[in-house]
Amino acid sequence: GAGLSTNAGIPDFRSKGGIYSRLAEYKLDSPEDMFHIETFRTNPKPFYSFAKTLLSNTSWKPTLAHKFIKLLEEKGKLLRNYTQNIDGIEQACGIVNVFQCHGSFATASCTVCKFKTTFEDIRSHLEAGNVMECPKCFQKRDGIIKPDIVFFGEKVPPKFDRLLSADLKKVDLFIVMGSSLKIAPVSTVLGQLPPYVETVLINKEALDPNLLFGSVILGDCDETVQSICSILEWELAT
Repeated sequence: GAGLSTNAGIPDFRSKGGIYSRLAEYKLDSPEDMFHIETFRTNPKPFYSFAKTLLSNTSWKPTLAHKFIKLLEEKGKLLRNYTQNIDGIEQACGIVNVFQCHGSFATASCTVCKFKTTFEDIRSHLEAGNVMECPKCFQKRDGIIKPDIVFFGEKVPPKFDRLLSADLKKVDLFIVMGSSLKIAPVSTVLGQLPPYVETVLINKEALDPNLLFGSVILGDCDETVQSICSILEWELAT
């Protein structure tokens, strides 16, 4: 979840000082509206303005928690990393078996004609807070370029269900790190696990008591994975 990237300077959504607490200036009916597809189609300016702030204050460097996931993969212990994050840090860290449930900034598409482009093409617009018009159809159809992240009101890629169905037959340990587990469909995975699967929560804050984990470790994700590696006598890159 988003808590994994906070040590890279990327704010999470719901904690004190998180993204939702910073949106009052945009005068939205609710914080979620910033990331709702209908709001974007009606007025994309607030999203672009906020993206400017996000990009200018972010290091985009892998945290120790990201490197821990990569270490699990290198040791042959990672079945899959399901990330709700859109920052692409998993790829920057070299994690191969990762699925971005909510898409990423790596590519962008027109809301009308689906013309596709790259982050590098849209980056200057995001950093300036200027809405990028579709070079193919804006003059005739008012198309706007939107990063390929899943907004509220949009469905996650169908590949999510295919991968999860296969992984549920193989998983023996399920670890949640830095997530409030409030957004579907990722929030539903815990309840779909076979009864023999061990579950671990690594998080700064306790979650809904109805979300039952076999083990709960509260604290900073980076500090926690350092402690785990120390106990296991694993070398974690810093």
